[in-house]
Amino acid sequence: MIKVVPTATMTALLLLTRPATANEFAFQCVNAASGTQWTLKINDARHTVDNFPAKISNSQISWRDTTDNANYQLDRSSGVLTYTNASSTGGYMLFYQCRPK
Repeated sequence: MIKVVPTATMTALLLLTRPATANEFAFQCVNAASGTQWTLKINDARHTVDNFPAKISNSQISWRDTTDNANYQLDRSSGVLTYTNASSTGGYMLFYQCRPK
């Protein structure tokens, strides 16, 4: 039986070759009407989207952006992202099409 004793070099190599983002993935989202686009960064292990707390299931991902009090819901099967923002005049919704990046 061979006994392997990990060294600092071996540990560093393992850390470098291991995927740093195993629990992270991204979607590229585009608003068809305006052309506005951005990348959503989702961390499945931390249950966050762009560092905001999120509810993540197999069918959808939803979160609230606390900077503008908007709510987001991403349908994982269709890639449709719905942005909902309430206001004193009734609010509005925007729709984006997202694809895995």
